[in-house]
Amino acid sequence: MRKKIRSVAATAAVMIFFLMSIVSWFTGVSPGTASVRACGGAVITYLVFSIAGSMIANIIINEMVKNRYHKLAEKDNI
Repeated sequence: MRKKIRSVAATAAVMIFFLMSIVSWFTGVSPGTASVRACGGAVITYLVFSIAGSMIANIIINEMVKNRYHKLAEKDNI
C-alpha cells in the first residue's frame, strides 16, 4: 500500500512541478525564481499526498479490522 501511495504522490509532485514551471514562464518570472517555486511546490505536494494517503489508508484499514472483529465477536456470542 505504501508503494502505491508514494507512486501517486510522486506523480502528483511531477505534474505540479511542470505546471508551476509553465505558469511561472508565462508570467515572466526569472528562471531561478521559477525553479525554486516549482521545486517547493513539488516537495509540498509530495509531502501532502504522502501524509494524507497514509492517514486515509490507516483509517480504512482500522475500520476494516474493527468491522471484522465485531463480526467475529457477534458470531462467537451466538
